[in-house]
Amino acid sequence: MTANDMNKVAVERRRDELAERDWEANDPAGFQKLKPEEQAALVDWIRAVLVPAKTVFRRNSYGMKHDFDREPDGFHVYNGAFKGAMLAAGFWPVDENDLNWRFRVKPTHELARWEQRQQRVYGRGWLVRNRWREKGYEVIEGTQWLRAQEHSRACQQEHRPRVVVLRAKYLAQVVLDTEPAGHRLTREGVAAGLAVFAEFDPKGRHSYVVNEHLAVIRRVPAWRAEEVAVALVKIAQGCAAAASNGASASAIDSEKRGEQALYER
Repeated sequence: MTANDMNKVAVERRRDELAERDWEANDPAGFQKLKPEEQAALVDWIRAVLVPAKTVFRRNSYGMKHDFDREPDGFHVYNGAFKGAMLAAGFWPVDENDLNWRFRVKPTHELARWEQRQQRVYGRGWLVRNRWREKGYEVIEGTQWLRAQEHSRACQQEHRPRVVVLRAKYLAQVVLDTEPAGHRLTREGVAAGLAVFAEFDPKGRHSYVVNEHLAVIRRVPAWRAEEVAVALVKIAQGCAAAASNGASASAIDSEKRGEQALYER
């Protein structure tokens, strides 16, 4: 065999190796090679950012896997592993013969312009997980009324205090409602909330507390609105802890009274 023939064999062997690696990287069975916790994290993310749709989504599996990789808790996966995760999440491709699968899905919510600037992504169709549960508050523009309804419904179902920033271009309104969580604001909580409001509304013209449930402040600079929301989340958590301790103390007192009544008999 001449040197030229040996070079041809080496080139063909390299080409076969690359083709094999490319096939493995795009094989949906690659999902099974991920660790169980990685599988769960990937499927959970897909179910959080996508919902079924009648039309075919403009992004394919290759593009969506990069969205997952950009998330704070995301990690690199091959196209095939992502395709397998989509199957595990209950989404089937339009054409299984395509290299990069496309699906009849849509984002759970489209990013508003300010969110695009914050995430440094522009255009439609980007997949970013809404982490309001981790933060404890939601940020919504006035036109996103469906998102506001979904957030309110979720707070009711999960018994969470509703903390929401209603954002406009320059100003925002921040709301704390403890009614969905089933407890009131304590006196300390009301005082702490008014102290937070006083920084932005010293004369109290644009802020108020109603029925020890609802605390609202308007005309907060949009760039500082989330700062107020974080403070209100901490206040709500303190009130929840106080309510829980109060309920526990009441239960203990009731039990002691019951024991005392039995003893007196």
